[in-house]
Amino acid sequence: MNILSGRRKQVLFDQTQNERGRLDSTYSELGQLLKDNDFDVESYTEFMILAKHLKDASVMVFGCPNSSKVRPAEIDVLKKFVEEGGGLMLLSLSGGDRGLMNNMSKISSEFGITFENTAVKDDRSNAGLPTMPIVTDIVRHPSTEDVKDLLIPSACSLKVTDKATSLANTSDTADPGRASVIAIAEPGKGRVMCIGSYEVFRKGGGLKHKGNATFALNAFKWLSGEVQLTKPSSIAEVREEVAKKEKEEKEVSIASVELEKTLKRLVNAVFDLQKDIAKVKEQVSNVDNNVEMLRDQFQDFAEKTQQQFGVMIPAKQFKTADETKTTAIEADMKALKKELKSVEQLKKHIEDRHSSGAMPDDTFNEQVEKLDARIKSLKKKMDKKQKELDELTSPS
Repeated sequence: MNILSGRRKQVLFDQTQNERGRLDSTYSELGQLLKDNDFDVESYTEFMILAKHLKDASVMVFGCPNSSKVRPAEIDVLKKFVEEGGGLMLLSLSGGDRGLMNNMSKISSEFGITFENTAVKDDRSNAGLPTMPIVTDIVRHPSTEDVKDLLIPSACSLKVTDKATSLANTSDTADPGRASVIAIAEPGKGRVMCIGSYEVFRKGGGLKHKGNATFALNAFKWLSGEVQLTKPSSIAEVREEVAKKEKEEKEVSIASVELEKTLKRLVNAVFDLQKDIAKVKEQVSNVDNNVEMLRDQFQDFAEKTQQQFGVMIPAKQFKTADETKTTAIEADMKALKKELKSVEQLKKHIEDRHSSGAMPDDTFNEQVEKLDARIKSLKKKMDKKQKELDELTSPS
């Protein structure tokens, strides 16, 4: 697990089943939306779905598998993942399992939901085409908070049993009418959401609809356990209190709001940068190993040539292993110091804004907590590198 993730929840998008919903294309905007709101988003590319690969994940997503089926053993892993507290999102498309030649219902039926072999259409309530219905029959739930309507393109309908609950249903004029297109279940400690169309979150498609974007963020917060189901009476009390506070507050500068968003993205960028650095370091390590192998081969070649032909060839064409390692450590130290300085400057800026009253306490505490964790980790890494450097450079 990323020790700097703090409260960031990890969302895995499966890419082993030939999904149409992919982070690098159709779901790129969804991925950015989640990153901007403190989620850690990654593609799942392991050949098998194994429990050990899901241990750090809060949510697992299957974005409409195409002509591919999840194995029985993998379904067992997913079922256990949910029962122990994980969130699972399954998305399909017009035609359901039969049309897509997948077996998402083998998973969803464990939780009381089935993807049906239907193609939802609505001649009256739509976004220009019958196959792009606008759904307004939406059940009150944390994932549908502030959502008045949803665009559900090219969807199949869902069969929902007593083990599950339908959140969104087609209109009377639709075909099929009054049918579920979004359903949820809460088995064990976990949560499941099934949606009849992966295009609700598609870049340039459903995600352009305001209600869909709001629903997307709400849905992942609910699936990750970030929000709990609240009683209607409690919701009303909270709303009244919020309305009262908003009435008492003065006008907030739009520029200030945008600045807070920028600062939040900067803090998140610090953590995303750490992951990129780790990948680069792994690649550099592989290069160093190859250079060391070439150095040894050249040394051997030089010695053999000298023995056979009496030709003198300078053998020291590469740095020694210790010299190479020393150079690498010094470069790492320089990069760590530079990053530490940047993080400390960002923290100082946030502290100044908080001191001036421009930043609320909860936002300040959240951002400083993340940056302090990063600073602590950087200093720990620098101490470790310094120790390694001392050992290499100290006299034998």
